[in-house]
Amino acid sequence: MVKTVAVNPIYRDKKSRAWELDFLRGVAVLCMCFDHLMYDFAYCKNWFEGARLANGFIDAVSAFAKDFYASYYTYGFRFWAHNIFVFLFLFLVGVSCSFSRDNIKRGSLLAVVSVAFTGVTYLMKSFMQPIVFGVLHCIALSILCVAAVDIATKKIKWLNTYLPLVLGVIILAFAIYSGSKYNLPYLPRYKNSDAEFQAAHLLEYILGVDSADVLSIGATYGSDWFGLFPNVGMVLLGMYWGKSMYSVRRSHFPILDRAWHKPFTFVGRHALIFYLAHQVVMALIVGAVCLMAGYRF
Repeated sequence: MVKTVAVNPIYRDKKSRAWELDFLRGVAVLCMCFDHLMYDFAYCKNWFEGARLANGFIDAVSAFAKDFYASYYTYGFRFWAHNIFVFLFLFLVGVSCSFSRDNIKRGSLLAVVSVAFTGVTYLMKSFMQPIVFGVLHCIALSILCVAAVDIATKKIKWLNTYLPLVLGVIILAFAIYSGSKYNLPYLPRYKNSDAEFQAAHLLEYILGVDSADVLSIGATYGSDWFGLFPNVGMVLLGMYWGKSMYSVRRSHFPILDRAWHKPFTFVGRHALIFYLAHQVVMALIVGAVCLMAGYRF
């Protein structure tokens, strides 16, 4: 007679949770919030009219925010910080995929949320450019792609582990080569940005590459645009890392697991909620500051 022992899945055990992954995700989300806060401060004067169009504090903060935002286009601090934290966030999405029992379900649910989010942004079209294929859409489709790779290779362990690494490296290598064609250190950004939504360009919005030249970025449209390529490569690399380095789903730094990281890990565990709510919260904060400074609608 064979004895069987019930074992609780390790990743369900909060005490053995890999806290450092939540911490890093939380840091990436908070950096995104700061980035969007700077955008709001940079252009907040456009929200108001009349009474008081000059204020020393608002002018100083707005000037700083504009300089910060402009550094992206001159390959300054924001350019490198943006790409580092985008890579980190998408990489961690891949690590989380390696923990999940059902990535098809996760990706599908997130896709539904993404489509609903697009609908909300269209309702706010008079205030902002709609989000047609943003980071949520990109993550949802990337999760489904990673799930397909995982399912297709699950019977061959070594292939299941290493194919995400190979695919991720190839995709990012093409991205770097593509960027070098345009003398950019990373990617040709917004090469063909559409002023209005073009249904004929929908596939390019989604894939992120030109239908006639896969080594070139395609047409883009909307705020927060994130094409599938090369971003899915970052998720694939994270999938490999999770399978290789977190096969037992335990933290590699248990000695550092103390109260100091709780605010960051809290944000990391609730990243979707923070993403969906942060822009509204940031706009309300900036609007309140401007109102207190004397601006009026």
